[in-house]
Amino acid sequence: MALQPLSSSVEMRAGRPTLMLNGVPHAPLIYALTDCPGGRWSWEEVPGRNIALFAQQGVRLVQLDLWIEQMIAEPNGRIDLTLAQKQVAGALAQNPDAAIMFRLHVNAPLWWVQQNPDECVGYADVTAEEPPSWGLQRRVGPDGGRPVRASFASLKWQEWAHAQVTDFCTRFGATPEGGSVFSLQLANGLYGEWHQFGFLHHDPDTGVAATRSYRTWLKARYHDDASLARAWNRPGSRLDAVTAPDSPSRERADLGPLRDPRKQQDLIDYFTWLHSTMADALLGLAANVKRSWPRPIVTAAFQGYFYGQFARNAAGSHLAHDQILASPHLDCLCSPASYTDGVRAMGGSGHGRGITGAVRRAGKLWLDENDHGTFLVGCPWDKNFHSTLEDDIAYIRRNALLPVLRGGGQWWFDFGMIAGTPDFASQGNIGWWDHPRLAAEIKAVHAVAQARHGQPFLRPADVLVIHDPWSFRHTVAQRWSLEGFKFGDQPPVGPNPFSGRGMDGLLEGLYRSGLVFDEALIGEIATMDLSSFKLIIFGSTVVLDDTQRQVMAQKLANGGRHLVLTGYAGWSNGREIGSGLAQAVSGIPTSGRDLALPTSVLQLDGATENQVLEPPKHVPAYDVSAAQVAGRWADGSISAAWRQTPAATWWAFGLAPVAPSVLRALGKRAGCHVINEHDDATLLGDGLLMIHTLAGGPRTLRLPGGRALEVKLPPRSTTVYDAQTGAVLLG
Repeated sequence: MALQPLSSSVEMRAGRPTLMLNGVPHAPLIYALTDCPGGRWSWEEVPGRNIALFAQQGVRLVQLDLWIEQMIAEPNGRIDLTLAQKQVAGALAQNPDAAIMFRLHVNAPLWWVQQNPDECVGYADVTAEEPPSWGLQRRVGPDGGRPVRASFASLKWQEWAHAQVTDFCTRFGATPEGGSVFSLQLANGLYGEWHQFGFLHHDPDTGVAATRSYRTWLKARYHDDASLARAWNRPGSRLDAVTAPDSPSRERADLGPLRDPRKQQDLIDYFTWLHSTMADALLGLAANVKRSWPRPIVTAAFQGYFYGQFARNAAGSHLAHDQILASPHLDCLCSPASYTDGVRAMGGSGHGRGITGAVRRAGKLWLDENDHGTFLVGCPWDKNFHSTLEDDIAYIRRNALLPVLRGGGQWWFDFGMIAGTPDFASQGNIGWWDHPRLAAEIKAVHAVAQARHGQPFLRPADVLVIHDPWSFRHTVAQRWSLEGFKFGDQPPVGPNPFSGRGMDGLLEGLYRSGLVFDEALIGEIATMDLSSFKLIIFGSTVVLDDTQRQVMAQKLANGGRHLVLTGYAGWSNGREIGSGLAQAVSGIPTSGRDLALPTSVLQLDGATENQVLEPPKHVPAYDVSAAQVAGRWADGSISAAWRQTPAATWWAFGLAPVAPSVLRALGKRAGCHVINEHDDATLLGDGLLMIHTLAGGPRTLRLPGGRALEVKLPPRSTTVYDAQTGAVLLG
């Protein structure tokens, strides 16, 4: 047991949210067991070996799964702490200095939901159904269907969960084993990730508890029936008769992918309630942990998902990002890396799903979940997965250090021991990283990350991308059909490809452009220091309210800066929609048109990008009577344009550019620094430069300080340099 019980916190030190354990900074790199039978108990042979293996590489932090349901033997019984104690004791047996993060699942047990059907999730398109279960079933397995689960909006579930969390924290925190716990990661929702259950294929939440909560929320917002009827433009609407919108309403738009607030304010209100309610439930439990644990403790949760959300952000993502970041009760935000092929594949960036720049500035610690398979046993959900030992070394460096270079950390999530047996005749189940060369690489990566503490966090970005998660209330998305569904797949483009390109495609392109960029929430621009940014790109920012438009005109559009609107950015002010609202921002004459062949060709300073959408589509188009052409739709109309004023240069792209070469050319126009002229994943941050490349070859890497490095990169590799001296740290 810990000689001194752990007190932990996340503190802003030298520009970096820093994990502190008993006052000492610690690299936030963690080894994690899964929640799956066969790999979840720390005291068993294979999990124990891997905890010890990572400890030998300097990885002290260990994440373990624990369900409140597993600790309550009977309905309405009291928590039995034995399982929690065994989990900690098993880790300490392998590493007496281990510091434990518990992923504590606060889901209501099956017996509870059976007793309380009116407190459960409802679906607009199907009835809830819990599939039959037997044996050692993975509890999160049915979450993606239409499971019977307690609603986030249920006050009765919240009361139950608060009582259990208080009991667990108060009693377990006082045990010797509790002294080795540095964090509780609260889990609920789809796969424990605080998404609405079943949101990929269905439309939650329409249950009795949700309806009751939604009506209460509307009453607090509108006060009386007359005000509701005016806001919704629906005479006769009554607060006590409101129900959640049906699926056809959710999939209907008024202008391209946009909802008109004058016609669909009920949809906008509904999604505001849905995400605010989830955030309230999580933050209330996080505050309870802070209050009930006997010492300072770090709270964490899967939260802040924005990228890689399968085009279903409004249905199940985390739109209340500003609410989460403003709270003092949640210290760490977490997500797996994006599952898009371009991110995970060799040569991709490997990035997580959060707007990490905003998270860092809010003083929160971002943690990626590294669930990338290895050559040893493959990937349990992708039978076609293939890798090699050399590829895995490149992946380890990229996946573990990318969040570090953005001011955060990660955990290795070990599905390897349940993925299969590599050599049945001579070897049983093993962990994903149980190989001498992979272990040595993890040791080297951990040493690099730990060495950064005490040094200033530096990320000299001159490109800024601005997003607004709340804009998804104003755009449509379709349910993803279950037919042919395979975990990890991406859905078809559907009715709204514009936000996806302005999010996922744009980010993937920027990581491979050689530019140094950061990200921000739209709500930050009024107070954020923008002096270093020469190029500002508005991605998913459909709604720009009057105040934001004024800030853009007065604070952003000056000093020769280049400002870029993508897709339908600025087509709404929150009260109405239309192309004229975007034109008022950029000064570029803007309209919309329906195209049977929605393809576009961008051409900028020798760089070309062919953009293709599923037909037909409504698209933005531009009149160049007051601007210059940068791209054309297939019918000859303008798909991209720019205009220069004495104060700034404005750009408008009907589809966000995603080709690294076009983004690089755009950055050069704005006078931005380019580190790498090749399309490698290139990242500068925290005093480190990391290049992840598919093809390899000779490169000239130009550091911001003026130094140029002439290097030859091996193919399928990741190389890490000291950004000041150019010395190779990993290569």
